[in-house]
Amino acid sequence: MSQIAEAKTNAAEILAGLRKLGPNRVVALSTHKTKALIAELELKTEALIKALDDA
Repeated sequence: MSQIAEAKTNAAEILAGLRKLGPNRVVALSTHKTKALIAELELKTEALIKALDDA
């Protein structure tokens, strides 16, 4: 996968995760699921930053 495609995928996944945490979410997440989602978003953000730095 190209770096641009990977960056776009990561950005879309981060946006989807943030929507799950936002005020307009459909369902409230448990504390455990919220912490897991935040950890996942941190990893995706780090990957996005790395892809942008490498570009």
